[in-house]
Amino acid sequence: MNFMKLKGGICLRIVVTSDSHRNSRNFFKVIDRHLKNADLFIDLGDSEEEIDLLEMTQPNIRIKGVRGNNDWNRVAPYEQIINFNGKKIFFTHGHHYHVKYGLGELISRARLEGADVCLFGHTHTPYFEIVDGLYVMNPGAICENSYGIIDIEPSGIMAYTTKINR
Repeated sequence: MNFMKLKGGICLRIVVTSDSHRNSRNFFKVIDRHLKNADLFIDLGDSEEEIDLLEMTQPNIRIKGVRGNNDWNRVAPYEQIINFNGKKIFFTHGHHYHVKYGLGELISRARLEGADVCLFGHTHTPYFEIVDGLYVMNPGAICENSYGIIDIEPSGIMAYTTKINR
């Protein structure tokens, strides 16, 4: 793991991508940009070709992912829960929770799982909000230059969406 040393502790970084829709150039720009400062990459689906290529070319990269509604050949779950640096992270593409029509179902599921962080894609719209202590993020679509960063440190969580061209 790449640990970023901070005053008073260690910060672990997660880079979150979603919805590349065969835009390999943008996907790999983000991977290359964060290869040395990310401890984990999470992809939220609709990126099956890019994930397959990444796993072949960089087998030691630490990446978790879920299947999206356009991942026809991907053998991956539709949702996952992981523990990372003491925080429980629930992630899914979002289409099974009808996220284009609201976040109620998704947030209810994340709370049921006891999650600290809830990640989803599918809408292509960057979104971040803290809902009664639950960090909810959609990184937007990597095919539209958007992705997310989550830093987990002893003092808490910092999360934001950003653009490739910044």
